[in-house]
Amino acid sequence: MSDLFLNIITKSIAAILILFPISSLAEDFSSYLLNGKNSLNKNDYENAISQLSTAYEKLPILGDYALFWRAKAYEDMGNIDKAITDLRMIKERFKDSPLIKNVRIKEIELIQKNSEDRNQKSEVRKLLEEFIKDYPSELSIKYAYASLLKENGEIEKAKKIFKEIYVLVSPLSKNALHELSNSDITAEDLIKKGENLNRARMFNETEKYMRQALQKIIEDKNQETSSIRNQILEKLAYSIFRQKRYKEAAEIYKELNNRYWRARSVFRAGDMETFESELQELIKTRDKRVASILIAYGSKQRRDGNTEKALEIFNNTLARYPSAKEDALWAKGWTYYLSGDYKNALEIFSQLHQTYGDSKYLYWKNKCLAYMGNEPSVMNYTVPHRDYYGFLSMLKNSPDKNVITRSNSDKVIHKDEIPRSAGNDRLDQSASAHYISHAYERVDILIRLGLNNEAILELKHMAKKNPDHNRIIYISSQLKKLGIYNISVNLITKIQYNEKIHDLFYPMAFQQDVEEAARKNNIDPLLIMSIMREESRFNINALSIAGAVGLMQLMPSTANKYDRHVKITLKNTNQLYEPKTNILIGSYYLKHLIKNFKSLPLAIAAYNAGEEIVREWLKKGSYNTVDEFIEDIPYDETRNYVKRVLTTYFEYMRTSRDVDIALTKKYIGDL
Repeated sequence: MSDLFLNIITKSIAAILILFPISSLAEDFSSYLLNGKNSLNKNDYENAISQLSTAYEKLPILGDYALFWRAKAYEDMGNIDKAITDLRMIKERFKDSPLIKNVRIKEIELIQKNSEDRNQKSEVRKLLEEFIKDYPSELSIKYAYASLLKENGEIEKAKKIFKEIYVLVSPLSKNALHELSNSDITAEDLIKKGENLNRARMFNETEKYMRQALQKIIEDKNQETSSIRNQILEKLAYSIFRQKRYKEAAEIYKELNNRYWRARSVFRAGDMETFESELQELIKTRDKRVASILIAYGSKQRRDGNTEKALEIFNNTLARYPSAKEDALWAKGWTYYLSGDYKNALEIFSQLHQTYGDSKYLYWKNKCLAYMGNEPSVMNYTVPHRDYYGFLSMLKNSPDKNVITRSNSDKVIHKDEIPRSAGNDRLDQSASAHYISHAYERVDILIRLGLNNEAILELKHMAKKNPDHNRIIYISSQLKKLGIYNISVNLITKIQYNEKIHDLFYPMAFQQDVEEAARKNNIDPLLIMSIMREESRFNINALSIAGAVGLMQLMPSTANKYDRHVKITLKNTNQLYEPKTNILIGSYYLKHLIKNFKSLPLAIAAYNAGEEIVREWLKKGSYNTVDEFIEDIPYDETRNYVKRVLTTYFEYMRTSRDVDIALTKKYIGDL
């Protein structure tokens, strides 16, 4: 982040704090809060209560924390009434505290413990209902409420809530199921369950529940089954399709007379005879989605060496589906290009660039010109943010020196980039400005005390309040400093990129672990950063539907294969959630791929799709340069992944002083 921009942000915050100054005694009295928290952690409840009472009186800006921890001390001492009193004081005096949700949960819990008469039980019910109204997604409280209803004999109301929980994707779903009988659950409930599992990409579980739903409608002879059966079959077929059991899915879609998904399934299954025999009936449906299938079909013909057939398919697609013009034209131009017909390819890429303006088309237009011996169009070496093709052009045409730099690090900050609070007019002395001052002060004190978890809680709370541009920068910056890189990056990417905040978009996350792994495995640390950013967004707890774990999204089988090479013995998958372990094994595997494929893009593709499939693509294709291979990767997911990782890698290089362009070119490969 540029010093000039940081200074402006800092001065803006300072200006707010002049109007709403931090108490000069805050730092002195903050020690009572910390001492009270430490005493609580040591089970020294009397001292905790004493220290926290002083903190509440002398440090009112963090009075909610003082009261909350004091309530815990009272609870552990068995003084439930005083604990409840403190919790209610927080509710009354700190309505906007990030602790409010936990305060209300704790209040309910304590009153339930203390509820001996009917009035208290009635109070618990009221608190539960109010909480559910404000936090409808908090399933633990919903479950507690349903249990209370059941205890009170309100069985049907309880069952309704238990069913609401059951159909969701949650650990509490199984608990809710135990509260229901088989007759309570309808086919419609199972369909809802399947829909939620589909959205969570848990397709094997979806299949299980859809089969149960089919059995349910067979058992329920009084139910009209035709319509609901088709709903179930649609979801069943989709779940099977997503599990890559394409032949099975195709048979179900045939029964449903769903020609589009039938065609997709048959095509994916590789049954081209059936696909081609049913193609004309598919086209007659006039479904616009058919265009994408035809383009995929044409691309397969081209890969199989049937260039003329491929061009015929693309021309028919252009004639029948005007809405697919861009994709069909690109496929046609790409077919000409790979067959060596650069003249026709040039004509199409020029048309695409003129119409749509994408740098992709300009890049391949220039490649055609170069092959034809003509002078390519000039591409600006000042590469815009995340311009993959701009970076490739720069690497291809630049001398062997570091030209991957900021586009203009001394650019003057425009008026609309200056925080509103730093304008020429006096600061807005509104409640909003006061809130900003108050929130910043709370974060500042908590960080100074080393109460990082609480500071993170505050920053997350601020992020939920639709913060403006400058507050997003502040929150993201603080989260980055505290090592919460995933939330920091996810937050900053909500605003437009600016080179002055480049390091928030591309942080040197887990730097010590990354540099150690890079040194041990002889690999560029920026490449490790790039893989982590695109695989998990720096989320140490990331877990994919396929089972990939942690920062570098390692499959346990892969990790177990390579752990010994970095002198680690994996005893269980949970170890892969540890940043150091994940990064060490992941970077070794990445280096192994680079060594085997002798090309960074090929290694990245193999990291995503697997080594054998990449070797198969290389065997089937005939590529002059590595950029052709990338552009022709059959899997959309892998092709886009390779482009994203390389683009992020280039972005990290912008601010690195140690980039060796000659070496980078060598590892990227011929362009």
